Amino acid sequence: MPPFDRHDWVWLADDWRRQLLTPLTPDDDWAVEDWLRGDRPLVVARRQAGDAPECLRLGLALPGKKRIGLCLTREAVLRRAEGPTLAQATVLACPEWRDSLLNFSAGLAAIGEEARVYGSFAWQYFADDPTRVYLTASSDVDLLLRPASWVFAQRLLAFLEDFSNRHPAPRLDGEIILPDGDAVAWRELLQAPTKVLTKGAEVRLRFLEEIRALYRERAA
Repeated sequence: MPPFDRHDWVWLADDWRRQLLTPLTPDDDWAVEDWLRGDRPLVVARRQAGDAPECLRLGLALPGKKRIGLCLTREAVLRRAEGPTLAQATVLACPEWRDSLLNFSAGLAAIGEEARVYGSFAWQYFADDPTRVYLTASSDVDLLLRPASWVFAQRLLAFLEDFSNRHPAPRLDGEIILPDGDAVAWRELLQAPTKVLTKGAEVRLRFLEEIRALYRERAA
């Protein structure tokens, strides 16, 4: 099975408890079982220091910002998928956001880009239950973006900045996925500092020139 990426979504087998490497509290066990009962996925999280090689870190977010972490073997996974696209999730948005988000999606398409969502938008999408409220009028829209080249990344950042300036709500947040799989906050990359904070197998500071070089290597 290919490596799992942070922000992947995975569905578990019925016997997932047999694959746990660390125990859950009774309350957390019940919450996970209740979530999975609706054929809902968990999200792949970053590994932690000291994790066994076979440990796959997953997370469950509950309404009210409670988070549950799981460490289990990959044998528990039935299938995996990327998060929903912004276009798929927009139907869940507050009515006053929908037109601007639809315009944003259309603008992305016009420059050859597509956004996927994570965070509250994705949890609301996968919950598929109006009684489980993740998305509110104060929520950010967390985006995952994968520009194919540095030129496209620059074009995308300019578009994000312009759109955010013209549409202060909802606030667009999120990450650009780099060619090596690490991620960087688009708002940080927009500032073009000497170094940027990236998240992948580890969290680290990397020179911006190193980021540019990744795209040059991909194009070579």
